[in-house]
Amino acid sequence: MPAQASGTSARQASPPERPGTQAGTTTVLGAGGNASGSRASLLARTPPAALWLVTGAAALVAVVFAAALLRDGVSLSRLEAASLAERAPPSSSGLRRPVAPRPSDAVPADELATATAGGVLALEALASRYPKDPAIFRALMLRHALPPPYHAAALAAVKRLLELDPGAAADDDVKRIVSSAAGGPPEAASGALDLMASGMGSHGADLLYELAVGSSALKERAAKRLAEAAVLGRATPALRVAHELRIAPSCKARQALLARATTDGDRRAVDVLAPLITSKGKGCGFLGMSRCAAACASIAGEIKAAIQAIEARTGPSPRAADAPASR
Repeated sequence: MPAQASGTSARQASPPERPGTQAGTTTVLGAGGNASGSRASLLARTPPAALWLVTGAAALVAVVFAAALLRDGVSLSRLEAASLAERAPPSSSGLRRPVAPRPSDAVPADELATATAGGVLALEALASRYPKDPAIFRALMLRHALPPPYHAAALAAVKRLLELDPGAAADDDVKRIVSSAAGGPPEAASGALDLMASGMGSHGADLLYELAVGSSALKERAAKRLAEAAVLGRATPALRVAHELRIAPSCKARQALLARATTDGDRRAVDVLAPLITSKGKGCGFLGMSRCAAACASIAGEIKAAIQAIEARTGPSPRAADAPASR
């Protein structure tokens, strides 16, 4: 029995391992698993920024390569098309026609002269053909201003003329016709004031000032339009200081403006200042028989100096009078 047990034990014992058997395979797989784990561990330790950099570089190379292939294909197609075009027989329909020059906006002088002689209807017909030529609207303005003047039509022509040529606001005929319309019927007067206030720049402000210091029925309306900030903003420094001297409430307020009047003022400032240091012949004292002192006698010396400086710079004012010594 002991011998049998011993044999059974021997048969039940595991056979010796051989190279390449299951045990060896397990060893190799274990080694491979260790290598894979090492690579995974290496990737895990690689910074994400480096991974993105490598991936982006690879993508960029692929895009550049594809673009180069595409460009070469397009270039080849264009070269082939150009070659075919050069070999193709000339066609009369494919000739490039010269570009026609744009018609001039200026009316020919002879046509303008003929229309001017023909009257308003001829000028209006010409204006419809050359709507961008200011010369036509100047001719229309002059025609409508002939006696008896048609103020509304003349102002319409002036407005169109100024739209095409803003510099025409300095034209003496334009200023004369607009001022004449201001003295016309109420509708024409309102249109003239509007044009002075908004369509003639500093020249319009000058016309408003002349009306404001004059004796026309529009004196107050012109002064009100002149006082608008937008109008004074377009006025010249000479007009602004004359206007401020004129509306100043006291001699002290005018005294503060004398420095500006000396450097910026013109004859209009002199016309405001001169009466302030001129004594009246009569109207004061007992029974009004004595001379009246000048309104700003206390600063007469400063005003005289300002007037002299202005006239030395601009020339004598036709309205200025030498101020006698005030009492």
